[in-house]
Order: sequence, then structure tokens, then C-alpha cells
Amino acid sequence: MDVPYFRGRDGVETMRQMIRTMMVFLALFVLLSSCGRKQSEEGKPIAKVNDFVIVEDSFRHELAASAYFHDIPGLSNDDKKSFLDNQIRKELLIQEATKLGLARAEEFRQTIERYWEQTLISTLLEQKSIDLEKGIIVTREEIEGRYRALAQVKPDLAPFEELAPEIEKEIREQKKTKALESWIDSIWAEAEIEIYEDNLRSLR
Repeated sequence: MDVPYFRGRDGVETMRQMIRTMMVFLALFVLLSSCGRKQSEEGKPIAKVNDFVIVEDSFRHELAASAYFHDIPGLSNDDKKSFLDNQIRKELLIQEATKLGLARAEEFRQTIERYWEQTLISTLLEQKSIDLEKGIIVTREEIEGRYRALAQVKPDLAPFEELAPEIEKEIREQKKTKALESWIDSIWAEAEIEIYEDNLRSLR
């Protein structure tokens, strides 16, 4: 399993996007559990798809999550109808996949397992990054030094006071990434790891 490294400001945003995307796959895993899905909990019905009832509580939670994920500021009735159409379409496909036994396929199980692992790792790194950031200090001297270095390669650079906040953020993200990598290295150093070189070399 590969451990993702996220370097710099863009890397942090990529990590956040990855977490949100993986949560969607995790939700799909819950729906396609190989042990079979339970009937929706009791409640006011919103729609019925064959024998499966979509009830108000679960629909509200998924609708709210979708609105957040897609940055929808206010849901109209058409938005709700459109989301319900998608839920019905998804339910029909899930039922068809279940009938074909795809949820029990080993390849499917392994795919979901990989997404679960990556989601777990990404969540851990996100939380650790937040903790580490609390102890990060960026001095004015560091910002000025970075500005002078930029000015040497770009003479028409914007004034210092204008760029200072952006430079501070960049330095902070770099320090946070370095601290996170050091933390990962410390976990590695403290762990009992044995690598079987012969078996690795003979792998074909």
C-alpha cells in the first residue's frame, strides 16, 4: 500500500479533495455490502424502488451531504427532485448489481478495501496536519528573506506588503509538510520492520 505524500499548498488541497472523493466511495461500499443491504429504517417514505423504500431521514442526510459536496448554497424543489432521480437511478443499478452477485466478487472487495485504507490514511494525515500547524511559527525575517530571493529572479515583483501574506502561507505550508514527513519518519523508526530481501529479489 502506498502512503501518499502531499507537498506544499497544492498538495494539501489535493489531500482534502481526495478525502471527500473517497468518502463517496466509502458510502457506496456501505450500500453494496457483500452481506446484503438492510431495508431503509422506518420513517416517512420519499420514494419506493421495487421493495426498497427511501425514507425521509436517510434522504435528508444524503441530500445535505450532496449539497455540501457540490457547494449548493440553497436547495430548490427542482434540486431535490433531481437528487431523488439520481438516488432512484443509483438504487436500480445497485439492485441489478446485487442480483448479478457483483457485490460478492473478490475484485470488488479488494477495491473497496483499498479505498477504505486510503481514506483512513488521508483522514489521519489531515488531522495530524492540523495538530502540527498549531506549533508552527513563521517569522517576519523568513518572509523578508523569501521575498528578497524572489526579487532576485523577478525584478518586477509586487511590493513586499502585498505579497507578505501569500509568502507567509507558503512558508507555513512547507513547514507543515516537513513536520508531517518527520512525524511519519518517526513512526517508521519506532516500528519493528523486517524486510525479506531474498523474497523481494525473487519476486517475478
